[in-house]
Amino acid sequence: MPAWLARSSAVGGRLLVLAVLLWLLAGFAVKVTLPLVAVLIALLVAGILAPLVEWAHGRGAPRGLAAGAAVLLLVAVLGGTLLALGTRIAGQLPRLRDQFQQVSTDLSQRFGVELPGFGSVGGDGGGSGGGTSAGDLLGPAQALAEVVVATFLVVALTYLFLHGGPGIWRWLLGKFGGRVREDVDAAGRAAWTTVGGYVRGLTIVAVFDAVGIGVGLLLLGIPLALTLAVLQFLASYIPTIGAFVAGLVAVVVAYASDGLVTAALVLGLVVVVQQLGNSFVEPYVMRNRLPLNAATVLVAVTVGGVLWGIPGALLFVPLAAAVSAAAHELWVRHGSRPVAGGSTST
Repeated sequence: MPAWLARSSAVGGRLLVLAVLLWLLAGFAVKVTLPLVAVLIALLVAGILAPLVEWAHGRGAPRGLAAGAAVLLLVAVLGGTLLALGTRIAGQLPRLRDQFQQVSTDLSQRFGVELPGFGSVGGDGGGSGGGTSAGDLLGPAQALAEVVVATFLVVALTYLFLHGGPGIWRWLLGKFGGRVREDVDAAGRAAWTTVGGYVRGLTIVAVFDAVGIGVGLLLLGIPLALTLAVLQFLASYIPTIGAFVAGLVAVVVAYASDGLVTAALVLGLVVVVQQLGNSFVEPYVMRNRLPLNAATVLVAVTVGGVLWGIPGALLFVPLAAAVSAAAHELWVRHGSRPVAGGSTST
């Protein structure tokens, strides 16, 4: 057998085994989506709150108390925001729904474009005799139960990670020894530092976009301006795609409420604010915190969305950044050897 064929067969066999392992791992991840997503979100939230906990702990506050206060503060802020937005949406939704239906009819007649509907409200109940079957209630009830369980897991795990994170890490490192332990420690710390810095930087960019767009929408008198600003903030955590979708929603709402001229103004507002955030704020706060290029980010968002939907699109970029940072740390510690071929020197 020629040498090149032997080498190709060896590499191909290893790649095939790796592909099968990745396929099995992806299948397992889909089966345990709820707990796995809860763990990853809790890690991201802990990365955001960790500096606050360390600051309070360094000034004499017990670590458990500092972690609990940080989690309670986050829950209070999010709960109050959701309650306020829910009340505001409930008051403006009927008007917005009617406008949306009018715009959808107009676009369908002119261009053959149909927008997603808001659904029917009241009236005939959408079925024969207006009855509701048990199957119609089971789906929403199951989804609500999953949201409640996932929320509880995220809150509880966030507290545990903030309170006992150093102890958990020391326990994990105790399972290794020698050089392997040093490598695991260095790779883990690099991944944690990268993800924490990335999420905190992304939060600053999201706040800038949300405040800028929200203030502009309020000045233009757009309905649900605060809701759209919060949507912009949340969607900004999904790189590349999220901010675009949130801006498009704001433009459609402006068109539905006040017509084409207002929609054009909102479009200009969204473009200007997002460009300022991407060109000036993001390079300053992110710097080298995301060791991924734009193509890798887009692939990570797409793969995450295919596997886990919106949670996957949110989580796969910081997960890929953590893996990249850990791998780079190990690469440097072991002499940055090339993947194949001879020396890297030129």
